[in-house]
Amino acid sequence: MASAKLPWVRVWAVLWRAIPATLTDGRVVLALDDSITPKTRTKVFACQRSFDHAAKTNQSAFPWAQTIVTVGLLKVIHVRWCCLPLAFAFYLRKATLSLRSVRIRGRALTFESKFTQAVRLIRSLAEVFPRVPILVVADSWFIDNGLLKPLRQALGSRSHLLSRLRVNAVLHDLPVAVAGRAGRPRKYGDAPAVSRRCRARCGPPLGATR
Repeated sequence: MASAKLPWVRVWAVLWRAIPATLTDGRVVLALDDSITPKTRTKVFACQRSFDHAAKTNQSAFPWAQTIVTVGLLKVIHVRWCCLPLAFAFYLRKATLSLRSVRIRGRALTFESKFTQAVRLIRSLAEVFPRVPILVVADSWFIDNGLLKPLRQALGSRSHLLSRLRVNAVLHDLPVAVAGRAGRPRKYGDAPAVSRRCRARCGPPLGATR
């Protein structure tokens, strides 16, 4: 099933349409994440030295592995949330592609960020389910303007993201326009007192300086 000769985009579209009861509360709920799959052989497609932030003490922090961006369908089955993988993309760093040429069907691969790959996969799914709201559930790494902005450009207001806030996130009020003030209008308003108290109590995020 990993053959590069199959037209996976068309095959996936047929399989997606065959899924019964795809919607949850009138929308498609998708899970987005990336994972690392360690390999032992040297000639495995899309393998590279990747940093594994979840490596255990007896495991290498930089295994020879595939990095895979996956989009799956979230559904409640027998009273439990389940994820059905729908589409995936192999992520190769720009440094890896500059060291060696990786080709599929004679075409050299060009660099794509994980955000670009995620938007491409979600947009393919959205084309199969037109005019249906898309809710993407991901961890805090993906919830960024790098994903939200191109996703909104591709799907418009029917795309939504759900995630935890990042540890270094700061909540702000909406900016208030001041008439007669020179210069560019403010982009952010004042930080609410709750956010200031939380940062004072918890301290700066990891890696930050006071």
